[in-house]
Amino acid sequence: MNKSIKYLAVLLIILMPIAAYAEMWSPNRVRFNYRIGGSVDDGALAPGTMKGKSGGVHLMNAGYKDTETERVNGGMSIHYIMEMGMIVGIHLYSTEYVTKISQTSDWEGTPETGATGAGAALQYNTLYGGAGTALGTRKNSSSINFLDLGYFYDMKDIVAGMSISGGIGLPVLGSSSSVDIAYGTTGHALNGGLYTESVTDFEGTASSFFVDFGYAFGIHEGLFGLRNISSSGSATVSEEKGVGKVLGKDKFESSGSSMSYFIGYGFIF
Repeated sequence: MNKSIKYLAVLLIILMPIAAYAEMWSPNRVRFNYRIGGSVDDGALAPGTMKGKSGGVHLMNAGYKDTETERVNGGMSIHYIMEMGMIVGIHLYSTEYVTKISQTSDWEGTPETGATGAGAALQYNTLYGGAGTALGTRKNSSSINFLDLGYFYDMKDIVAGMSISGGIGLPVLGSSSSVDIAYGTTGHALNGGLYTESVTDFEGTASSFFVDFGYAFGIHEGLFGLRNISSSGSATVSEEKGVGKVLGKDKFESSGSSMSYFIGYGFIF
């Protein structure tokens, strides 16, 4: 009997701290945030120069620009707040935008190629058009799933019901990105014969941080949040056809950042 009591006492000594620790990790509220607006970097590519070649010889140049025409952004979060104040959750981010690519200058021969380059440039301007010619449209789609980690601070000693929380988002839960390009007649001629092209093999990085302000009334909570997201990516493309040939590069790169505003609802267990 005494031996059983000793075993029970030892078991309680071991289990009580574990139980207390487990309770610290149990969630005492859940939050849902939804994006309502914000500011986003323009997704257009920087202006550049197209290189006209014949037989591998660089004969002429023409300028181009990329203009964003429409965009749709989305974002939502689900956060669990532990008894100890730690925040664990996910944030789902998506963006889609369309740009128009157009020529900004007539074709001009390079100084090194003299009359040969000038003749080729004249031929290009006659066949394909000069400044103002539409080259194509570009549709960019991407999504990133962040693992959110942060800390909750109850401001009840200052203002009853108020709280502030914040943390970082780690892009470890999956992501995708694609660029679909539709070329016009001139773009088709310049890119080596493609009317459409898709670039999907992107490699990149992303980071995020967030701040949430909450006000509790009973078991319910109203939320207003801010979140910044920065991302960049690149994909290897062919310089023989498609966008790589038009831009004269073997890398297609994009980057951007956004600051978004959220409203949300929280439920306190």
